Amino acid sequence: MPPRSNDMRPRRENRTRRSGKEKDMTTKGENPPFRHPLPDAPGRDVIADWFCLHRVAITALCVFAAALTFFGSLLYPGLGGVLNSGDSAKFQVLGHTSILVHGPGYPLVLMLGTVVRFLSLPVPDWWAMTFALSAIPGSIAITFAFLIVERLTQSIAFGLAGAIWLASASLMAVQATEAEVYALTLAFILGTSFLLILFVQTRRLNFFLAACAVYSLSFGNHLMMIMLVPMFLIVTLIHYRIVLRWRPVAIVLGFILLGASQYLYLAYIAYSPDTAYSEYMPLPPATVMELIHYILGTYFSDLYGSGMQSTLTLEALLTTFRSAYPGLSLPLVIVGVLLFFAGWTRRDIAWRGLAVIYGTGLSFVPFALWYGAYDIQAFHLPVLGPFLVASVATIGWWLRDRKLAFTVLTAAALVAGLVRAGQTAMILSEREPAFAGVRSAVEELVRQSPVENPIIAMSYGVRMATLYYELRGEVPTTPTYRVHWRAIALVEDQPSVGGIVVPAEGYQFVRWIEEKRPDMTCRTQELRQSEDAAWPAYSFECHSQATSPSAPGNSPG
Repeated sequence: MPPRSNDMRPRRENRTRRSGKEKDMTTKGENPPFRHPLPDAPGRDVIADWFCLHRVAITALCVFAAALTFFGSLLYPGLGGVLNSGDSAKFQVLGHTSILVHGPGYPLVLMLGTVVRFLSLPVPDWWAMTFALSAIPGSIAITFAFLIVERLTQSIAFGLAGAIWLASASLMAVQATEAEVYALTLAFILGTSFLLILFVQTRRLNFFLAACAVYSLSFGNHLMMIMLVPMFLIVTLIHYRIVLRWRPVAIVLGFILLGASQYLYLAYIAYSPDTAYSEYMPLPPATVMELIHYILGTYFSDLYGSGMQSTLTLEALLTTFRSAYPGLSLPLVIVGVLLFFAGWTRRDIAWRGLAVIYGTGLSFVPFALWYGAYDIQAFHLPVLGPFLVASVATIGWWLRDRKLAFTVLTAAALVAGLVRAGQTAMILSEREPAFAGVRSAVEELVRQSPVENPIIAMSYGVRMATLYYELRGEVPTTPTYRVHWRAIALVEDQPSVGGIVVPAEGYQFVRWIEEKRPDMTCRTQELRQSEDAAWPAYSFECHSQATSPSAPGNSPG
């Protein structure tokens, strides 16, 4: 027996001559097939659909509140994080001080930091920034996951299952509880996808324009959103009679300009005297081109395309899919994709929506494979999120007309999602702060410094954690704190230098000095620390041959 049509309302024949605009807004002989958004059918259907809309809206608000409670209660307990502790600590600095983060600059995140500082909430700065940057956007992403699955399966219960599955997936849960930009990125991705689904299904121009507005705002968060441009082009070409008119085109161009204008705020921050140095770009920028190169992230250019030189990025992406729900998530995605292609013969209105969300996830696959930072799993969330949501929705859509199977599947999906959510909560609650003792450790190391104003060369993560306390005035101010590769520049024109390297990494830093300044000789000494010290360190003194002391010291290494 062929599956019944998704059109839940009787067709109405309209024998009057319609204008060209009306013809563009609906397909010939086809009314909007789903019970929401608001229909134009009279009588009891309108009342039923009104209640359905409000029931979905109220449930979506409950989903947001539940997700916010879940993520907010499981925030990473301090500076840093599990996936990328240095970046997370750096974003947390924005909770109390205006700084520049790494390229492309993230002006929307800088604005968010400004709001957090303005509110001056009675909570630790690192907690407030993590909550605002990750927990709230993560909850928005989960809400859109619910709306997408509910829309495509016409089941609130199955929409709840889809939301729970995404919320309890390993990578999603970590990104929504640590200070990073990818929960916000996924919120933009799923929000844009939901609006495009509404447009594709209803052909109402306002949904397309809303999708463009959200999309343009997303460029202030991460420039990887450019990967969605082909999706917009495909949707535009399919619906060119609706979209390619002068008024919609003008509105879209206006949205593009508004999105790009966020980088004017970045320029303002870069030239503001209140912005503190954070190791990335000299402040203020010497030239406009220096700022442009910073936005383009050209210092990451060695990673561009390097992911295609081996299979490491592909292997890492597959590992992400496997670990989301160990033993379940990768088979789920495979089954979902197969059912989607098998549904080609029943290409109803829901199938078109599935095509949008699958296309969204597929859009980010080239970036995940092309960019060579295979060890940064956070880049995979824009792929994992849409594919996980789409796969759950596909299975629900496929079984929607088989009531018993659909009911059993819904119950099983809800139970599995809740069990996994409990497991995920236990894992997240066991995380320990990576930089809990960094402030006291730095104070102890400075007391053992061989010179009065030392250079303290640090690994990236330790440096960002120290920056958090440095800008709060909670660590000694006499040293010059730098990451290893920035500290090297401080010795170029000095007849003698001294300081501390933490953590000790094979005395590599001193070797760098001697390579850059062959006229210098260095001596090193391991610093006294407790046996359980997290960051072993050593002091160093380097002198040019003209000023070198006669007594030899320890050789590095």
